[in-house]
Amino acid sequence: MSFFDLLSIAGAVSLSLGGGAAIVFALSKWLGGVWAARILASEEAQHQREFEALVRRRDIYSKLATTLRVLLKRHEHDDGPDLRGKFLETYDEASVWAPDAVMNAVGRLLDLLKSHSAAPDFVEQSELQQAYIDCMTEMRKDSGFKSTTFEYRVVSF
Repeated sequence: MSFFDLLSIAGAVSLSLGGGAAIVFALSKWLGGVWAARILASEEAQHQREFEALVRRRDIYSKLATTLRVLLKRHEHDDGPDLRGKFLETYDEASVWAPDAVMNAVGRLLDLLKSHSAAPDFVEQSELQQAYIDCMTEMRKDSGFKSTTFEYRVVSF
């Protein structure tokens, strides 16, 4: 075996190894790109779902706050079945989309309103107002103001 044959064999071996490495590198790069694209698409879809849920909750919260205020002042005037129906519709929608903290605050206010209807002297108006404020605060926190220091004030004219 001559020196030229040895060089030829060494070149073939190194070319084989180098070619294999190039193929492995190319396939790794392609597979990494595919995985990165899938991960990115999944992240984007998750963020889109979260954004849509937040928009939906904000819409529900504005309707819920309005209808809860009507219930809070219900003893002053009868608003008829239309507003009660609107509240029930909004309450059902919020039950699906709102987190537990919001719905528990709403539930506490509803319990107080029920007690107030049964025995008006049993529940103070200030307690009803504080329960309403708690609802507003929880909705505000869920709408993106997690560390809010805003103190909602019930305004009546």
